[in-house]
Amino acid sequence: MIIIIALIFSAAMLTGVMLIAWRSFGRPRHALVWAIAFAVATVEWIANLGLRIQAPDNAPLYAAIAGLGCLSNALIAAGFAQRSRPDAALTPYLLAAAVAALLIAGAATVVPHLGVRDATGLLFGGTMMAISTAHVGRRFRTASLPERSVTLMLMLFALIDLAMAAAAFRQGVTGTGDPLQLYRTILILLYPPAFIGVGLFSVFLVASDLAETMRMLATSDMLTGIYNRRGFEDSAERAIRNAQRQRQPLAVVVADIDRFKAINDRYGHGVGDRALRHFAGRIERLVRRGDLIGRIGGEEFALLLVNTRAQDAIEVVERIRRDIAAMPVNGPDRIVMTASFGVTGLRPGDISLASLLARADRALYQSKIGGRDRVTSAEELEDA
Repeated sequence: MIIIIALIFSAAMLTGVMLIAWRSFGRPRHALVWAIAFAVATVEWIANLGLRIQAPDNAPLYAAIAGLGCLSNALIAAGFAQRSRPDAALTPYLLAAAVAALLIAGAATVVPHLGVRDATGLLFGGTMMAISTAHVGRRFRTASLPERSVTLMLMLFALIDLAMAAAAFRQGVTGTGDPLQLYRTILILLYPPAFIGVGLFSVFLVASDLAETMRMLATSDMLTGIYNRRGFEDSAERAIRNAQRQRQPLAVVVADIDRFKAINDRYGHGVGDRALRHFAGRIERLVRRGDLIGRIGGEEFALLLVNTRAQDAIEVVERIRRDIAAMPVNGPDRIVMTASFGVTGLRPGDISLASLLARADRALYQSKIGGRDRVTSAEELEDA
């Protein structure tokens, strides 16, 4: 009974904390599902306490309480599924909880068997925790610290549930003997900290997700979805240091849409915004996954091509230039635009992005005064 009272307060506390997290951290759908899960668990433990005090032998009431436990576990797993894939449906988890509850009711009232009755709910809970582990820990090596922590806690909770299920099943029909004592020992010593741990680490996970979202907003261009100047510079500086350390080639490109002001003046800023998104999207299609793209000014963009020599970068940028000129901007106006580019490669003396951008800017200026819609190499320009 003491353990049950502790679980009541823990579940109620986790319900309140998760509701606060939901309200404060952008109202993520999975946080609300977790809040409901812990609210159901609170009701479950309150009813369980009443069962122990008033009607310890009431089989139908026990089955109903166990059904609430199945519902709570199913909602926890559904929340992790929705965090992994926002369009994940609740229905499969709710149906699984209903099936488990019916099995428990059958073992409690129709064909009484205490071992099967207790083991079914615990086995279902362990399965839901294992499913949750799979959702949050599928990229464990690259996961954040909160993700790794909650993965380990879910694994522990799943193992505890499964161990309790095995001990409960060995109780047999009447629920007596050494297996019952083992079941109660695990319940008293391990179940409460595992339950509380999963709840608290889930709260940390919601907060961590919000922090990552805020970081992305701070480093992304809202119009095009690529890096803004800050995000590009931060990522490029790391890439440059890594290239110098690994002695690998690297190229930086600065691009500018030709006569962009005329597009804005003639068609309006809405069309201009569409042209910027079109430009960024075409570049994204033609570079590799590990390369960096950023919008560093109004109509000025920058690229960093990893493990790429300057002369090879010119070929890549030429493909981009031809693609931009050949593909009109989507919309009724079918605007065809061009762009000018400046390219430079990483040199032994380059210790920051600024020196590469300065050389690429000079090459871009030469492309502009040379007639636009062309690619100029800083290295070839200096040789000339």
